[in-house]
Amino acid sequence: MRYLPCPLVFQLLGVAAGATLLVHTWTLWLLAFTALIVAAAILPVARLGERYRVPRAVTVLGVYVLCAGVLALMGRLLWPALVEQWQQFVVQLPRLLENLKGWAGDLGWLWGRAELPTPKAESLQGLAATLIENTMRVTAGALGAVVGLLAILVIAAYLVIDAERLGAALLRLLPPAQRDIAAALAEPVLARIGGYVRGQIVVSLCVGTVLAIGLSALGVRYGLLIGALAAVLNVVPFVGSLAAALLGILSALNQSLALAVATTALFWGTTLLEGKILVPQLVGRATGLHPLAVMLVLLAGAQLAGLVGALVAVPLLAAAWEIVRALWVLPAAASRAGRPPAS
Repeated sequence: MRYLPCPLVFQLLGVAAGATLLVHTWTLWLLAFTALIVAAAILPVARLGERYRVPRAVTVLGVYVLCAGVLALMGRLLWPALVEQWQQFVVQLPRLLENLKGWAGDLGWLWGRAELPTPKAESLQGLAATLIENTMRVTAGALGAVVGLLAILVIAAYLVIDAERLGAALLRLLPPAQRDIAAALAEPVLARIGGYVRGQIVVSLCVGTVLAIGLSALGVRYGLLIGALAAVLNVVPFVGSLAAALLGILSALNQSLALAVATTALFWGTTLLEGKILVPQLVGRATGLHPLAVMLVLLAGAQLAGLVGALVAVPLLAAAWEIVRALWVLPAAASRAGRPPAS
């Protein structure tokens, strides 16, 4: 009977122990990666500030204060109108759905007499409850979400301030033969993550602003609310535009058919602006990901960790793709072309 060598046994035990530890502490790793995403978005600004002798700690604090100030100002200016429109929308929603059902019945001759299914509140509530449940499971409740947010901000600040020293310390943990490869990968991976975050924020603000102004100009009820929801939800790709389109067209349809057509044209134009100009220029170049891959990883992230998982899924995929591209795709392409791989 042959026995496994002792070194191999210890290696297998170590891998098993590491996998077990990772499974039981994956929420902590998720928090750490979220902090890394925030740090990657701020790091270029901190490096720019260093050129003008501004300490990184001051830059990070300034970014945090600026973001908090913008949110407070927007809340001060928009919050009363948003609350009023939200209360009106919730009250009117049952009547809007009934009117939509009536429209579907009147236009039934277009597709035959088959009755269209009406959205059920129970189904929507169940979907929202599942998403919130997954989010709360990761954040350990509302209090855990607040503590987690503070921890993310603090960890991200330390990552930005001590980025070079932390990177050097991590490199020393690797075998000497792997250090150059890891050092070469770190910068493009952080660039992809940070570029995605900054680009998606700009895209979300642009889409929300265009929709809020356009819907208000057309006279669609709850235009400001729908635009604000589009801006917030569009931080997760595809979600904001789809939700805003459904709410906007539903609201316009209950005012007049002509307004619904005009609203549909507005959303179509906004989708073209987002898909053909904003996303390719601000997000697509930063990630290099196909939209189908983005959609699939979003669904997987939302299923595993709710909103938190959906937020970090695309940056995680972008980082993984950059590693795969640098280590395997580019060298393989260079080998087939008969030239040395790009460094």
